[in-house]
Amino acid sequence: MTLANENDIFKSLNKAQCRAVSSEAPTVAILAGPGSGKTHTLTSRVVWLIDHAGIQPQDIIVATFTNKASNEMKARIGRALGDGRERGIIIGTFHSVARRYLVKYGKRIGLDPKFGIADDSDSRGIITRICKRLDTALEPPIARAWISKRKAKGTSDEQIIKDKKGKSVESQALERCFEEYQGQLERSNLLDYDDLLVRCVELLRKFPQCVSNIQTVLIDEYQDTNGIQYDLMKLFAQKHRRVTIVGDPDQSIYGWRSAEIRNLHRLLRDYPGTDEISLEENYRSSSCILDTALKVIQQDDERYKKVLLPVRDKGTRPVLRKLKNSNDEADWIVSEIKRIRLLSGNMIDFDDFAILLRSAALSRQVESSLGREGIAYRMVGTCYLLSKS
Repeated sequence: MTLANENDIFKSLNKAQCRAVSSEAPTVAILAGPGSGKTHTLTSRVVWLIDHAGIQPQDIIVATFTNKASNEMKARIGRALGDGRERGIIIGTFHSVARRYLVKYGKRIGLDPKFGIADDSDSRGIITRICKRLDTALEPPIARAWISKRKAKGTSDEQIIKDKKGKSVESQALERCFEEYQGQLERSNLLDYDDLLVRCVELLRKFPQCVSNIQTVLIDEYQDTNGIQYDLMKLFAQKHRRVTIVGDPDQSIYGWRSAEIRNLHRLLRDYPGTDEISLEENYRSSSCILDTALKVIQQDDERYKKVLLPVRDKGTRPVLRKLKNSNDEADWIVSEIKRIRLLSGNMIDFDDFAILLRSAALSRQVESSLGREGIAYRMVGTCYLLSKS
């Protein structure tokens, strides 16, 4: 790698990002708040590892939380590397990476390489039929959630190890349903999404040579990983123990999907000497928004202590308004839009506004209020974009 190319990588990075990208520590924990350029930092580190540290693309695993994130990251890396070298990198969600290894090496643990994937609909149907056949009071959604959580915990959790010594308190009905469900999947040559991770862990424990070429592993959205994904990360990196994680403990919202915020503490315990780097400069929000967010987040005394430093101006102070019901809420939103336009002398037009909804269930009331005021709009996902009058 030439000095010019190296300088190109660091040109668009701040001081903390540069340190994260070029850290020579085997394990790096990049704690990145919202709007702090974490994706740019992670992709730049991949480029640095290839062009500066001399690691071959095919010896790198990058695990992301969604397919959209992996596609975006691959495109960014490709633009930075050039020559199509990004095609050699093993990049994708944990599930897609695990499936890749199972298709290639699954025969070693008795898997038919032509196995199918049981999607959510298949899984629900199988469990519903089992619950009916067992003639128990077990609700299929409860059974399905329990089975998924059991698989997601992995073996890193100390409580699971205790359970295996005979201290499990799960009901016999759930255990029987689990056994029947796994038997049905096996007879149908199917794996569900959780099984992709569970069976890949089994494969890499028994046959570590399957990943003996892997030099380094990078994990995006680390705060959303669960127990089995933590196991998988360690197994991917088992030979050289080089790991880079990017995440924000303050943004961990997937506990209902078995995500474990404790995985950060596990990493620091299992990989002593980890280089911890906080990306604190926020490029997305005004200082008023950040100040408000921090006042809420800092109420958690057990959180990992870090701050967000605004790059943008102070901006408008956020307003929290409590209203009796969703109809009043929708009416208030529309009245605020009209008030702000009036205060600006109509210099702010309707197409300068967007209404974000937490849930599509609130859309009917918002649409009714906009309609009564004759305000045109179009909906994109759970966001209303208003149109000029």
